[in-house]
Amino acid sequence: MGVALELRGARDRSDPMRFLERVEAWLRDRDDEPAPHVERGTEEAILLAELHPAAEPIRLVADERSVHLSAKTGTAGPGFHRHVCALALALAEAFDVRWALEDEHGDPVDETGWLHDGDEVALEEAFLDWLGAVAAQILELAGEGARGFALSMPAGHVFEHDGVVATPLGPRDEGWLRAVVADPREGTDVFAWWSAGRDAAYYRGLALVAMWSEVRWRPPVTDAERALLERVATWVERAHGLDPALELPWAEQSALLELLGEESLRATRAHVKAQARGAAATIGYRRRPVLVQLSGGWRITIPGELAERWEERGTWVAWDAKRSVWFTSLTVRDAEGAPSPDAESTLRSLPPLEGEEVLELERGALKGLAAFVEEERDGERIHRLEAHAAVDHHAAVGTLVFVDPADRDWSLTTWGSLERPAR
Repeated sequence: MGVALELRGARDRSDPMRFLERVEAWLRDRDDEPAPHVERGTEEAILLAELHPAAEPIRLVADERSVHLSAKTGTAGPGFHRHVCALALALAEAFDVRWALEDEHGDPVDETGWLHDGDEVALEEAFLDWLGAVAAQILELAGEGARGFALSMPAGHVFEHDGVVATPLGPRDEGWLRAVVADPREGTDVFAWWSAGRDAAYYRGLALVAMWSEVRWRPPVTDAERALLERVATWVERAHGLDPALELPWAEQSALLELLGEESLRATRAHVKAQARGAAATIGYRRRPVLVQLSGGWRITIPGELAERWEERGTWVAWDAKRSVWFTSLTVRDAEGAPSPDAESTLRSLPPLEGEEVLELERGALKGLAAFVEEERDGERIHRLEAHAAVDHHAAVGTLVFVDPADRDWSLTTWGSLERPAR
């Protein structure tokens, strides 16, 4: 599980939804970098706050008299653990929450001891012990032929790389794993926030996490993407300002500012430093295809540069300036509620596909149908691949849209990567 923090506290009686509403406003008003992304339940008294791109959101659950805080801090590092502890203490002061710092057996609730005595050595040792144990386990499994390891990576995507294990700060090879098993301090480079405070290494970590997993490495197609590139460029610039000697990803910074079309002093500096080093920009899992976990147990491989979102009705969309993929999953049952008996019956229950030629797909238990359709839209010819797929009573409905006729093969390859592995 890694290093985590679990706190339970008492508070004065009040409406839990109103309490979390006030906590949300308090979090948003804090001068934190990056600014927290907060989501609050509309029917349940639950609040999720994303505080760092290398960490899962912290979770607050409230009732009329108490609040429960849980956070997996191990993915980001000791600096993040310190930050969450400080945040918990500040929340207690702001809202008169009385945290129970010992469990029912009298043991400290913070397994690292940091919340109780601020022991720097013990805090770091907790992270190093976990890292060394995980590295040893990965090495053992890799020796048995296992593949596809991910260390502290967010769920939902599987990235291609040339290493043994994916980490938030890039892939690591077998040599790195062996060095970490021998001395876990050799692996602190996979924690984006190791030291205390927000020093140059902190901002470098922020930039690298985003560069590896979030940046699409093409011109932005949405305001959110442009804002992300601006934030990453600013983090690199802040790191350089705090420590000009710190090694930074100048080739990627140069490429990123070119994608923004920026002509500025920081852009000139980045271009000069990148040219002086003579290295190509290589950071970024999304320079390669990405396996995306979808609803209903389905998954699909798409170009890493595609933007993604989930729409309100459960439709997943991935797109760039000239291509898009639309996906929805469903289960098929008869009038009595019994599941469809097989994939063929499931496909027949779906609306007929348009198009003159219907293509068939069969791969193991999966069966599918697809057809190309063309239409004029705003004076431009648009191509669509309308597609259905089924495994037993599980169905997938997709539409792949593209402008360039040369992307016809891309659409077939992309939909052909769709699968629903047995659970």
